[in-house]
Amino acid sequence: MKSFLLAIPKGIPSIIAIVITLYCTFARNPFGINALKVFPYAEQVGHFILYFFVALTFILDYAKARLPHHSKINQEIVLAATTSVLALLMELALMFYTYGYNYDLANWAAASAGAILAFLFYHFWLLHPMRHYLYHSIQHHWRYQRRRKKNH
Repeated sequence: MKSFLLAIPKGIPSIIAIVITLYCTFARNPFGINALKVFPYAEQVGHFILYFFVALTFILDYAKARLPHHSKINQEIVLAATTSVLALLMELALMFYTYGYNYDLANWAAASAGAILAFLFYHFWLLHPMRHYLYHSIQHHWRYQRRRKKNH
């Protein structure tokens, strides 16, 4: 699993997250259910979950690119804020390009809350286990490469 995670090129997870966000935003009923009939705040919950995972993907992609060095907290905050701006741009795009859609501040607030919670989740719970998990794999790889170069 470690080798698979390390083999993913930088930026690819973020691009995939953006494509999924675009699909979920602009597709009419992408999952084939009318969630608003289930409970009244289903749309906000969906925005929260979607942008939580988008922000977490951005932050993890950045952190993997920074290994073995430590990721910087201000860059993580910028990535969470970028996710919030992305949510705002998606709401504005829906308003301008979708007939009959009105801008909903609650959707943007839920998406921003998801981005903030993703930052907090990463920084206070996931940072050290992820760094420990991937860092030792990279160190082992580098040591192996150095030994290999010395022998040839």
